[in-house]
Amino acid sequence: MASGSSNGLFSALLTEEAEGQWFSLAVFVMVMLLGAALIHVADVIPSGTEHHPLEEGSTIVSMAFGEEGVSLAVVEESGTNQLFRIQGSTVTLIPLPSEPTVVSSSGTDWLVGGESGLLARVSGVDATVLPLLLPEDRVLDLYAADGSSGWILIERGPNVELRTFDSRIQNSLSFAAEVDDESLLMTGFDVSSSGDMAIVRGLSSSFSNPASPSEVGEVLFVASASIGFAPEVTLVQHGMGEPYHSVHISDDSSLIGFAVSKEHITLIGSDLSVSTLSETGGGLASIVDSEGRLWVFGEDSTASVLSADGSIQTLSVESPENFLPESAISDDEILQVIHDGGHLLVIDSSALTDPIRRPSLLFDGLFLAIAAGACLVLVRNFQVMGFDAW
Repeated sequence: MASGSSNGLFSALLTEEAEGQWFSLAVFVMVMLLGAALIHVADVIPSGTEHHPLEEGSTIVSMAFGEEGVSLAVVEESGTNQLFRIQGSTVTLIPLPSEPTVVSSSGTDWLVGGESGLLARVSGVDATVLPLLLPEDRVLDLYAADGSSGWILIERGPNVELRTFDSRIQNSLSFAAEVDDESLLMTGFDVSSSGDMAIVRGLSSSFSNPASPSEVGEVLFVASASIGFAPEVTLVQHGMGEPYHSVHISDDSSLIGFAVSKEHITLIGSDLSVSTLSETGGGLASIVDSEGRLWVFGEDSTASVLSADGSIQTLSVESPENFLPESAISDDEILQVIHDGGHLLVIDSSALTDPIRRPSLLFDGLFLAIAAGACLVLVRNFQVMGFDAW
């Protein structure tokens, strides 16, 4: 009986010239509206929450997470940089002999670099100076392989030098990487988890835009070295365009990593080839999450997510009004986007594929099936009754 009733209803929807076809049309419209609503929800990444552990008016210059959600942050207040340890709502000042500029985590320990040759290991709230640099050196970027060694980018007089270091050996600081072109200036890097390869971003004063002499060109290097030895650098891009603000190592065997500017996203292949993503533009801040996905945050609270399979999702981010990202850091699955100086927007990257927090993911297949069925009903009605019946 139930089967016969079901067949009778379906037959009525396909052939009756009374209410059946109007009912099917109404169902079709409702399904379309529901589907549009679900697609809109799917395009929003949820759980964006605000976290602001510092005083108003402060600016986060550099920040890194260690174990158990503890972080160190170089914070600028009233024109002076200071180092703070942040654990939940507890903020502790860590005194240093000179101003810090950058911090890097090795998990249990941190390394901090700064002005006047500052290089220090921080454990808990205690800082130990590592006497490796000259008093006039300024640390621009830093990677901690552990609490005693890593990679460092220093400004020494008119030069910017990329080196590795190990405070436990006699010749603690390696020779500088050799860059033949004096017009190329290295500005930052990201190092692989093995510590033997880096992507280095830079500027070019010789290949700037002729129409805008104040602008500089974009530069990318790939560097390799064992800790304690001078890095060997290979120039892989020297072009005209907006300089890169971030570079990231990739876990994909076919890629070395990514470089991101305001204009575009660049992929660096394992064969040192360089290509630009045409499907999306660049952004203001970027980070790679624990699943190896590249997140690029742009204006108007948007985020482009590049997955390992090459697919790109463009999402809206739940964020405060006038949200303008400046940089981003990661703590396992948690992404923190620094904006408006000292504010942090916290995003759980696992929500991207979580059907509980993004329930529309459960309905994609169902929506397509219902939409296809509704289209079949409409087509059948037009075929049986013609356009005049409508």
